[in-house]
Amino acid sequence: MEIVPVAELKIGMFIVEPDCPWTEFNFALQGFVISTPEQIDTFASKCRFVQIDRSRSILDQYAASQRVNPAHQLRAATLAAEAPPLARRGPPGRPLQATAPAEQRRRLLNFLQRQQDDHEAIALGREIVHIEPRYEALQHALQQTFQRAKAEQGCDLGQLREGVGDLAGSLRRNPDALMWLLRLKTVDDYSFDHAMEVAVHALLLGNHLGWRGTPLLELGVAALLQDVGKTQIPAAILNKREALSAEEVLQIRAHVAASLELLLRQADFPTDILQAIARHHERWDGSGYPRGLRFEEIGLNAEILGLADSFCAMLSDRPYRLATGHQQALEILFGLRGKKFNPVLMEQFAQCVGLYPVGTLVELSNGEVGVVLLQNRVQRARPRVLILLDADKTVLRSYRLRDLRAVECDHLRIQKALPRGAYDLSQHDYFLA
Repeated sequence: MEIVPVAELKIGMFIVEPDCPWTEFNFALQGFVISTPEQIDTFASKCRFVQIDRSRSILDQYAASQRVNPAHQLRAATLAAEAPPLARRGPPGRPLQATAPAEQRRRLLNFLQRQQDDHEAIALGREIVHIEPRYEALQHALQQTFQRAKAEQGCDLGQLREGVGDLAGSLRRNPDALMWLLRLKTVDDYSFDHAMEVAVHALLLGNHLGWRGTPLLELGVAALLQDVGKTQIPAAILNKREALSAEEVLQIRAHVAASLELLLRQADFPTDILQAIARHHERWDGSGYPRGLRFEEIGLNAEILGLADSFCAMLSDRPYRLATGHQQALEILFGLRGKKFNPVLMEQFAQCVGLYPVGTLVELSNGEVGVVLLQNRVQRARPRVLILLDADKTVLRSYRLRDLRAVECDHLRIQKALPRGAYDLSQHDYFLA
């Protein structure tokens, strides 16, 4: 950490804390990377000094023992979406279960309901109970759709639309509930889990941009179906664990055309959905595929899908690399704004997902490791964290909840976000203390 006067602020610096309350500002995030001169001017008008973190900064403001090339990381993320899945790894000697047992979900809900003086915790529990069966119904409909696509049959667009509508409504009421379900309701199949995760993040961004009604529903459906053409790719390629050859990469990339061919067999399939699927691998600078479109030629719905797809791919283990942490993935993509991604859209995406959404594993400045349980809406960089490991990384036998906004936790900060599975902790272990 480093304290600098506001006169020395530069674009690319990660702001940890100003010397005045965050409530003095109207930023959507509390703790973020400076991206515009206007943000620097705002800090200069409100305070004299800020605390920055060079290890979380980007561009020429980044400082660490080994610098990461964002372009190389994006290439890895692009291939991550095209390569076969890697089996998830559990702690040594204990296989990871395919889905989070009902007992773990029950523990989460019971814990939230016991927070009698915490209205946000109670509201989160109620929304999880409400949306969970609808989420499961959409998962089932999506699995059926992929199975029918593999058999070259049609899909029930009505079921998918209804499910997407349920997700969109839940995100407006309480976005944290769906973020928890993404972590607790995996089916341990990359195709389905990735599709659900991309859909939720695309809807989250669309909702943040003010989209409602048909445009938002079609965005969500497109996110679910953008990779349906992979059902037509030979299993030998999809299941290959070694690096793909150039020819195999071309076969994988052909999934875009395969998706369109499958969906065009259905009468009156919405044009906007088809267009978004056709263009979700295009990139802002023209380096994408299949047509090398640039800038506004791509279309905003396809740009949203491409951004959500790349981000979610980074968060999962792939055959040749482990998962990237939420914060690092966000910063890598943020560093590529104006190159691979629309800079304005990337800024909005960073604001709506935040650095530490619920369910994110984090390590605190005192060495403790925990999971973000609830957001503090006023100071999103200081959420409520359920501690799982002590400072020496020993598993705790009872719950320890730290509200980083509380006076007694004023000395604590989130040191970094961790990838899923760090310290042999999986999403299924979160509430087994």
